[in-house]
Amino acid sequence: EAVFSDAGALSTVLDRPIGLTGQDWKLLLIAASRGGHWKVCLGTLPFIRPYVKETHPMYARESSVSSISGVGPSRPSLERLNRKYERIARALTAAILCFEVRGQYAWAIRAIDDWIEWSGRRPRKEAVASACRALAKRYRGQEVLTMVTKVVNIPAVSESDGVDDDLEVSDYTYEKAVYTESINALHKSGLYEEADQLYAAGVSNGHLSWAVVQSVTDKKRLRLDLHGMSAAVAHSAVRVSLQKEIMESSSQSSSDDNITWDRDVMIITGRGRRSGERFRPVLRPEVQRMLTEEFYPPLGSSSMPGNMGAILVLGKDIEAWLQHQRQQKGECLLFVADVLRDISSGNRLEKALRSSGNRLEKALIMKFESERTTGAAENDDKDQ
Repeated sequence: EAVFSDAGALSTVLDRPIGLTGQDWKLLLIAASRGGHWKVCLGTLPFIRPYVKETHPMYARESSVSSISGVGPSRPSLERLNRKYERIARALTAAILCFEVRGQYAWAIRAIDDWIEWSGRRPRKEAVASACRALAKRYRGQEVLTMVTKVVNIPAVSESDGVDDDLEVSDYTYEKAVYTESINALHKSGLYEEADQLYAAGVSNGHLSWAVVQSVTDKKRLRLDLHGMSAAVAHSAVRVSLQKEIMESSSQSSSDDNITWDRDVMIITGRGRRSGERFRPVLRPEVQRMLTEEFYPPLGSSSMPGNMGAILVLGKDIEAWLQHQRQQKGECLLFVADVLRDISSGNRLEKALRSSGNRLEKALIMKFESERTTGAAENDDKDQ
């Protein structure tokens, strides 16, 4: 009979270590997340820390040295650590999802940072997307940019790091998934400027496709290809592409007033073969709505003859939009110039003193007339 006061003997009898294992803590986190108990998730994460740290790649990197020297215990291989990590990585996703539902964006950031430190790996893309949604709902656009930049710069430990095993689309990489989901979250919250910055960063890093397609045969027309993009990414692609082309045109002219635009823009949206409803386009109505509602004057669009998967924006509409932008910029500069002129010449101070002097003069006159009326009334009373 074993002495159960001895922890080692009890572990031998039970054929397992005493206490909860990493898988037990993961299941507890999943259960707490489904119940919406974010405080339980927050309190459980520190207990799963040692099991996550055991999967750190630095322990596998020392395995070759220990096996060759024959000194010290043997270390597990990187493949074994990867499998162990994949079994426990869902715990972070469950916690972040609960933080998102409860609006605890600050704890979502802290959990992501701690997980990166513990595991030395990229968090699952589902966890990063959930944290980005939580931040975007609170209009923390710059913090979304910071998180995405930090996560994508972490080197992948293995090819399957952060990617689902049942992923069918081979070109949908971890980086592309993170950029796409974060842009979707920013766009849904109306943070268009941050979404455009994220799209530009994704294109410059080679993780997102650039919308502009150079045509050898038709150089008088700007072509934008939005195939394979979500609606939010397509919005950012159109805005950033137009801005970049206009900036390149302005760099060739002496001033902004000399910028002219004489090119039609053809936007390829596709026919909707990959949409949820077969052959019902998704990008086309979204892009047309954006051109009408987010540009002033609105940019009209029409169907391409013989091509239902593309729309055409006339160059004269874009030129009118540029003229309006220049006019707004000029009015703003004139207003600022008037303010600076008043301040430098002292006109504004003089006007303020004059108005205050007029108010003081009116107050003294009213007081004098009131005193005179009161004095006349007193004299009449004495005469009587």
